Amino acid sequence: MSDETHYQILGIHRRASLDVIEAAYLRLQRLHQGEYVPVLPGMGVVETLEQAQWRRIQLAYDILSSPIHRPIYDDKLWAEARRPAPTDKDPVKKNILSPQRAWLSAQRRENGHLFFRIGWSADFGETETELERRIPQADRLHSPETGQWRVVDRYDDLLAELFDNFERADQPPPQEMPRPIYQRQEFTPTLHRTWQPWPGWPLVLIAGLIVAIGITLFFPASRQAELAAQATATAVVAANAARGFVNQGPTPTPSPTPVAVMRATLIYPSVHLRSGPGTDYPSLALLDSQQEYILIGRTIDNSWLVTSNGEQTGWIAAFTVQPSPAIDDLALFTAGDDLPGTIPTPTAEPTRSP
Repeated sequence: MSDETHYQILGIHRRASLDVIEAAYLRLQRLHQGEYVPVLPGMGVVETLEQAQWRRIQLAYDILSSPIHRPIYDDKLWAEARRPAPTDKDPVKKNILSPQRAWLSAQRRENGHLFFRIGWSADFGETETELERRIPQADRLHSPETGQWRVVDRYDDLLAELFDNFERADQPPPQEMPRPIYQRQEFTPTLHRTWQPWPGWPLVLIAGLIVAIGITLFFPASRQAELAAQATATAVVAANAARGFVNQGPTPTPSPTPVAVMRATLIYPSVHLRSGPGTDYPSLALLDSQQEYILIGRTIDNSWLVTSNGEQTGWIAAFTVQPSPAIDDLALFTAGDDLPGTIPTPTAEPTRSP
């Protein structure tokens, strides 16, 4: 056995847990092999301990952290402590277990009293007897169940004499070791953007449904059919009335003026009479500007007019004719309506001289 026990090498108590042993070992490793080792200019790392000393630390940690070797080592320590002290006649002096006195496992000061527990002693009974002998009963209290002692705090000298690790009131607290500073690496995470549905699509869907309902209420599908039927009926009445304009012989026979039927002349020399309201419809005939025609209908936007050349009824562009009155009273037609049949067209009357 060496002069120091494995517990003393690591600086821990005999009843220390495995976490305490691990922390003590890491602390020594930082002190003797880590960033606390000074580095001099032009030289390498200066070792604070020899290799033999570090091997002792490693050996102490390996034994005390092992659940198999630690009980065996504790038994050796107990046997060594129970051996009688060597006499002067012994040629070889046995190493005495250190610390020679007892150790405290806990200590605190509160309201003028000292509270402590005995963590280790070569002879617990002898240590307790010494405390009871040197401290009056009025100044001490011992609880065998918890192992805690309470004494008046004026017995610092006695406790410092009995326990190696006793901290006096006038003793400055131990200086804390500086904490290691580790360099942090700045890392900016990469954002992977994934497709996300637009959150406003439900509102658009609801708005579309509201618009569709409004169109259905205010513009029903049967409305167009009603307008087309009304326009066709009006056109037929106008066409029947226009049949009264029959000019036969040199003296025209007067006829009553039809309703919503008017005369018109062409602005251009010739205009195509088409089968529908648009230039993409085929031409039925070519109208001459020397003749007068009868208008019997129009589109809702007044861009195309229904006229007859006496043999055929078709569509002409509104800007190509000059009606006599306004065309707002004409019947309404659409491209799908059936136009009236042949409507006689009166010829132009010659101008008589006085």
